[in-house]
Amino acid sequence: MTAYALPIAALGVLILWCAWREYVADNRRDARLMAACGASGILAGTAAWLV
Repeated sequence: MTAYALPIAALGVLILWCAWREYVADNRRDARLMAACGASGILAGTAAWLV
């Protein structure tokens, strides 16, 4: 499962970066939703790495 861990975590980081861009553009509602999805993506990548 470690082959999938890095791409999953990278996708989470990309979503967090997009959330930051939305936050800067004063789109707070979408930024919070995207930050939650990005954080869960990073946690999923970490879980895939550990399993």
